[in-house]
Amino acid sequence: MNLRFSSACVAVLICCFQCHAFGQTSPAEPSPPPSATPSSESSTPDPAPPPSTVAEAPKANEVPKLALRWDCGDCTQNVKVLPLIEEEYAKEALAKGYAVSATEVAELSITEYRQRPPGARVMFGFLAGRDILKTKIVFRGKEFVAEDYSANAWLGMNSLCASVAQQAVKQLSPSSSPQ
Repeated sequence: MNLRFSSACVAVLICCFQCHAFGQTSPAEPSPPPSATPSSESSTPDPAPPPSTVAEAPKANEVPKLALRWDCGDCTQNVKVLPLIEEEYAKEALAKGYAVSATEVAELSITEYRQRPPGARVMFGFLAGRDILKTKIVFRGKEFVAEDYSANAWLGMNSLCASVAQQAVKQLSPSSSPQ
């Protein structure tokens, strides 16, 4: 009998703890009153400037946005690669103090791609071959190459995407891009 009482007490305590931990409240608590919107907010003008109809030239602290595509023939494509490159490109640009332009575009095409299966990469390392990511970037009539490979057992395609994105930012930055 004592064991049943102890089990019941533990169950009640656990239930109370879970309710408290997940923020559940009792139904008797009143809900906060709805806030009234001041009339001064509705009379203030919209702070956003009107849209410009003239295309603006890129600023000195901008890099072009990337138009990404696959151009590697019959290579096996990984749907995660293009978003990874784009994300890493934006992160690297921000880290270097650049904004990604909304008007200028550089075309980045993946010309060579090979990704080892993750299990083989971890188990066999360099014996499983190499991950390869090679791209061609076309911007303002100039061509650049950004590429990397890895035979490392721990680093996979994410690190290659980051490396290619870093190279792209470096090559497309205002200090090194053609005018």
